[in-house]
Amino acid sequence: MVKENIALKSVKFVFHEILIDIIYWPIWWYTKGAQKAFKRMLQTIDQGNQELGLTVWVKNLFKPMFGQYDWQGRLISFFMRLIQIIIRFIILLFWIIFAVIIFVVWLILPLFLVAQILLNLGLFSTLV
Repeated sequence: MVKENIALKSVKFVFHEILIDIIYWPIWWYTKGAQKAFKRMLQTIDQGNQELGLTVWVKNLFKPMFGQYDWQGRLISFFMRLIQIIIRFIILLFWIIFAVIIFVVWLILPLFLVAQILLNLGLFSTLV
């Protein structure tokens, strides 16, 4: 029985794992990785909504503030909450736009990097 050198086995194993990881990486990036990034984007949007408390402001729109049940208190409370809702909605829209931009950049980044590598190596001009 011929015994292989442990160093040779280790080198074979490492190169095999590296090659499989390099081949599998783009597949993971655009399947499971994209799903995880999309879920993270939704969590970020939900976190923004929770931090801004927009749903709480909308639920309490018609409730008077500070227990002021007269018509003046109700009127002031309504318009103050309406202004708060509008401002918080605008902030949440920016939050959503930012989260979507980060997700799209995450998707495009590998393609951009490969294009830049090919361009700097002079291979991109021959492909196009």
